[in-house]
Amino acid sequence: MAAPLHSPLDMLVFAKVVECQNFSVAARRLGISRSAASKHVTRLEQRLGARLLNRTTRKLSLTEAGRSAFAHCARIAAEVEASELAVQPFVRRPQGLVRVSAPNAFGRQHLVPILPEYLARHPDVSIELVLNDRLVDMVEERFDVAISSYPLARGNLIQRQFAPIDWVICATPAYLRRHGMPAEPDDLAGHNCIYFTSAAVRGDVWVVTRSGESRSVRVGGNFRANSSEAVRDAALCNLGIALLPTFAIWQEITAGALVRVLPQWTPEGTLGNNLTAHFIADRHLTPKIRTLVDFLVERFKRFHQTTTAAAGGAQARSPAVRRPKTVPRKAAHRH
Repeated sequence: MAAPLHSPLDMLVFAKVVECQNFSVAARRLGISRSAASKHVTRLEQRLGARLLNRTTRKLSLTEAGRSAFAHCARIAAEVEASELAVQPFVRRPQGLVRVSAPNAFGRQHLVPILPEYLARHPDVSIELVLNDRLVDMVEERFDVAISSYPLARGNLIQRQFAPIDWVICATPAYLRRHGMPAEPDDLAGHNCIYFTSAAVRGDVWVVTRSGESRSVRVGGNFRANSSEAVRDAALCNLGIALLPTFAIWQEITAGALVRVLPQWTPEGTLGNNLTAHFIADRHLTPKIRTLVDFLVERFKRFHQTTTAAAGGAQARSPAVRRPKTVPRKAAHRH
């Protein structure tokens, strides 16, 4: 009796396990149990007559036979995914999981409150939201949509801007009463400036413009963080002058907890000046991704108008603070 043909499902499960380097993660993504995933791989090994994976308690590794098998199985998996993508435009109703990466502050303050509206419109869609303030690799980390204020380094990504980012130099009234309001951009060098920093962004050079004139100031201070929320909270504790996006602080600006510094100058963002949704070119065909990106564009056009009006209106409410003739220099805060 001839040996049975290899089950395509066995090959797809094997490819997913290798991709995820974990049976449990692969099973969850495929919507099956861990034991079922293990059985599929074992059955493929039995049919091929070779061990494909070295299994230890900590990690999986491919055998030589496994590497050869994976090259073929991965191609089959890619073809299956491509065929699914090809028919998705003909599916009327968006459905399935969308994995979304977004900055911490923006995600918590602005994405989470509106996503229930999107999910109510599309009950067959579910969203996995991953919040971080770093550059992500959409392919390696398997994100469907990545929201970022700076471009991601992948040639096959489509970028769609959905909201400009306005930036504000700000501090608490208490800090400004104690240390004085900077009169010129160069005065920032004499203040304790706190800012966002990361592997991709240094954050200690602030650029401001006014009537075609541009100034660049290297600032220094005793606090920096890889979270705009942490920088905002430090500013609210009277620690120093911060450069922050309005989406992170518009409520504090409106309430007067933070006031604009150098309001006659327009700051450039250290993280970029537009929020952009990135998605892999062929996946934009899927209704779930297309409808989500369209929803973001629709909602944040209105949101930008609200936050800009709020932050701009607060300029007139800046409290009276003393403006020293000479801003004291703090050598300890210079880099």
